[in-house]
Formats: sequence, C-alpha cells, structure tokens
Amino acid sequence: MKPDLLYLILSISPLISFAQAKPNQAKMEHMESKSSKENLSLVKNFIHDLANEENALDVILSQYVTVNDPSDEMYDYLEVSLQEIRINLMTKKLENIQYKTYSQLPRKEVRDIDPEDMDVNNMYFLYHKDRLVTSIYVEEGKIASFTLVSKGEEMAHFVTY
Repeated sequence: MKPDLLYLILSISPLISFAQAKPNQAKMEHMESKSSKENLSLVKNFIHDLANEENALDVILSQYVTVNDPSDEMYDYLEVSLQEIRINLMTKKLENIQYKTYSQLPRKEVRDIDPEDMDVNNMYFLYHKDRLVTSIYVEEGKIASFTLVSKGEEMAHFVTY
C-alpha cells in the first residue's frame, strides 16, 4: 500500500507545483508590463521636454540620463548630441512620432542591431513618417543611451554613458 501512496504523491506533485507557478508568472508579466509602461512614459516625457527649447540641455541630462563616467568632455558630447536631436524634433509634430519597441521592428531592421546583453524590452525606436528619429535604451528608470551606432559593416549597438 505504501508504494501506491508514494506513486500517487509523486504523480500529483508536478501538477501542484505547476499550478503554483502560474500566479507568479502572471505577477512577473504584470510587473514587466508596468515597467514597460513606465519606461515608455519616461521616453515620451524626455522627448517632450527635449523638444521644448526653454528647457536647458544640462537640466534634461541630469533629470533623464544616467552618466556612469562623468567628465566635462562627456557632458559636452551629450549636450551636443541632445541639441542635434532637438533640432531634428523641431521640424516634426510630436504627436506624429511613433514609439516602437525592439519586438515591433521589422525583421530586416532587427537583424542590424546587436543587443549586447541589454534587455531588448527596454529599447525604444522613435519614428516620424517611417524614418528613424532616435533610439533610446532605458535602464533602472533612466535613459542609459540615446545613441545607436554602427561602425562600418558591423551591427549597430547602443552606447551607454
């Protein structure tokens, strides 16, 4: 009788653990969804503030962008880069900008991007009339990169600061 009971317990245990795993999986998906919404909101606010010429670039940098190795040269480079994006945004209606995630990109565009161990769920690609305006990578609630570069025939990758 004891072997039958043991067999019954062992045959049911995978069902019990599977049933317990589902709520955790749903909870994780909800957290990822919440994080994605927060990241998208951050990116939209960043673009909105950047497009407003009254907002100083150094303030935008400190509010939105993570700089791991700060230096005067780095800040100068980032401000010039932000100014270029701002100039590009001036000729566009912000409401017409499409915010696409990595998974929403066509396969032909994705094959040219090397995520390099970065979370592709945190990558955003901004398009205006089917033309790329800028690419943004979010990490820990701040923008880690707004620079997607490609050297020669190599794949494009995000440069963090």
